[in-house]
Amino acid sequence: MRKRSIQRSALASLGMVFLVGCAAGPATSGSNADHKSPVAQPSVSPSVFSAPPPCRPGWSVASGAVPTGDHRDSLVAIAGSAYDDVWAVGDRLPNPRQVFPLLEHWDGRRWAYFAGASLGGRQAFLTSVTATASDDVWAVGNFASVGPRPPAPLIEHWNGRSWSLEPTDALKRLKSALPYTVTSVSALAPNNVWVLGTPGSNSSDVYLHWNGTSWKLFRGPNLISPRLGSAAMQVVATDHRGRVWAVGGWVGQGETGYPRGGIVERWNGRRWQVNRHAAWKEPLNMVAPVAPDDVWAIAGGSFTTAGTYGLSPVQVLNWNGRTWKVKLSRGGASSVAPAGLVAVSADDAYVMGATTQRPSIDHWHGPRWRSVPLGRAGHLLRAGVVGYRTQGLTVTSDGSIAALATGGLADRANFLWLRCQH
Repeated sequence: MRKRSIQRSALASLGMVFLVGCAAGPATSGSNADHKSPVAQPSVSPSVFSAPPPCRPGWSVASGAVPTGDHRDSLVAIAGSAYDDVWAVGDRLPNPRQVFPLLEHWDGRRWAYFAGASLGGRQAFLTSVTATASDDVWAVGNFASVGPRPPAPLIEHWNGRSWSLEPTDALKRLKSALPYTVTSVSALAPNNVWVLGTPGSNSSDVYLHWNGTSWKLFRGPNLISPRLGSAAMQVVATDHRGRVWAVGGWVGQGETGYPRGGIVERWNGRRWQVNRHAAWKEPLNMVAPVAPDDVWAIAGGSFTTAGTYGLSPVQVLNWNGRTWKVKLSRGGASSVAPAGLVAVSADDAYVMGATTQRPSIDHWHGPRWRSVPLGRAGHLLRAGVVGYRTQGLTVTSDGSIAALATGGLADRANFLWLRCQH
């Protein structure tokens, strides 16, 4: 295992953003007067057709929709309501010293660029997105720290017509916990949305809940102790029965400051509590809950708390209500970096990852795994694109599966894989 540069706090600081390889976002002007503001770009509404486009299962390739002239761009997460209604979010750099949110929409035929909500000129980036319907999409991220302005959470909402900025006044009470970053969002309904925030190594994680009219803040369990060191949850997710889960891990202190174990938290209707029976020996970085006795998770890959760590081997786990079982393990220096995990049932799960040469999607159709053919677009990814990145995997609201990979910095092609649900 190897410790890497701090990721969450680095992203919250503008001076480190360009090191992470982020890129693209709305064309609002930057808040740093020493640099030229980007040229304004109009948002583009989702295309409206008289009939839905036909779904073509497998990989397709389409040009990304970022504004022309950007220095770099990056998509990091996807979600949607159907195979022809997919959102991808991330960030764009119009120049090396400015960063703004990037939102792209797939309507079954093409990608369209959105400037997102008006941020009053502040720089920011997006980290996660979720959708319950075509008119109910949530994207979260962080305002960048520029000059005297500290980092702050960013939450945007799509109502089917436009993106709006959601106030986060509930977090103002946590002055002692700042700075922190918002890393994950999951929604059960328009009036039941959860957002995960990580204040850092000196405080517990925080969860924001939207009840349809206002935000309420809940502190996560206090996981800090001389024995544990620092801890952080990585992602929040909901299962098919309306329960809310979060997974993460902890790091020892001093010379033992390396990842030591995984943590599972559950919302019990009143507060967040640790499920100690579901602890794992390594930090958990992704989770796809189906039911209390059917939860998929990934250990290995990138884990972030006070610092960012690369963990190997990558293991795909399944929780049966009593114990974790390893369903897939990839070890050694050639371990596939995990990029996404989704599950429909105990016999229907997908894992997306990548090596330095190509992306991969594996399908669990109990009792065995099957490698998903990449097809023509997969061949292009292997042979014709330099610097492609796998970005994420999602189950859309209608039950379709979508996976996203992007091309290099020059061509900015989006590679979208679909398993359609009609």
